[in-house]
Amino acid sequence: MAILSKIIDVHSHPVLAFGERAPVGEAKQPDWSVERALSYMEEYDIAACVLSAPAAANDATGQEARDIARRTNEFLAEIVSKHPNRFAAVATLPALDADGAIAEIEYALDTLKLDGVTTTTSISDVYLGEPQFDLWLEELNRRSATFFVHPTITRAGETLLNGLNASVIEFMFDTTRMITNMVATGARKRFSQIKIIAAHGGGTIPFLVNRIQTLEHTFGVGPGRLELSPEEVREGIASFYYDLTAATSEAQLGAILKLVPVSQLLMGLDNPFMPKSTFAPAIADIGRYPAFSEMNLRSISYANAFRLYPELAKRIVVAQFQIH
Repeated sequence: MAILSKIIDVHSHPVLAFGERAPVGEAKQPDWSVERALSYMEEYDIAACVLSAPAAANDATGQEARDIARRTNEFLAEIVSKHPNRFAAVATLPALDADGAIAEIEYALDTLKLDGVTTTTSISDVYLGEPQFDLWLEELNRRSATFFVHPTITRAGETLLNGLNASVIEFMFDTTRMITNMVATGARKRFSQIKIIAAHGGGTIPFLVNRIQTLEHTFGVGPGRLELSPEEVREGIASFYYDLTAATSEAQLGAILKLVPVSQLLMGLDNPFMPKSTFAPAIADIGRYPAFSEMNLRSISYANAFRLYPELAKRIVVAQFQIH
């Protein structure tokens, strides 16, 4: 069995010390610190982590949301400045505030030099792809930015949990809804220059893509939307990048690889919200998957992430990765 090494973990969260909630929204947050993160990175041969706090400013509005986003992004930038070869970070946004979001994109990417942007699949129960987010998506598109999208839970979703934590299955459906909505509304096509990472292997999308493209064509995409061909639906869904957090079984990998090439797969472990006991098995699952060549494993470990986060690649000693 091959062993993944020098991993770039694109799905890693800080637990913010100053009170804003972390992306999962748990009542009891796990312990996190830079020192703890560096320790787990050493243990699992993780070269660098891309830190994100996707939901940090999403429960606020107006100036409060802008202040939370700014404080979060400056906190992340400070971590990167102290450990430039071990961390990258993507900026959180006051996503309900178009002008505030554009201003924060400019500040975070141009001044703080963060490595991309993040938010959740929906904000206040409105999914990405709806027109109210178009202005700041256009700015990301203009910049060809890397955009990490993390699932959340809607008020309607909370009624369907049946006692389960949202992360057990609801997050998978939420990512599925986001991807489908971005394609069905035409937003994915309009903002095709954004490099969008869908978390958790795209949720259930790899298993449902054939059904979506067939039945969307049969029943339509909804009032006021342009009709899409089955080929356009598949093309849109296949334009996302997929991180493999909790998506490393043979069934999941087989389905994902029917949708996208290896060049669109990224490694993620979801520290500190996934149990630490899942890290080694996930890494092992990738290493022993029979369809992956040594070159494929290098792509998933770090090369694909380096294309999405080129400044991180520059900060890491390139010779260490034997990239030519």
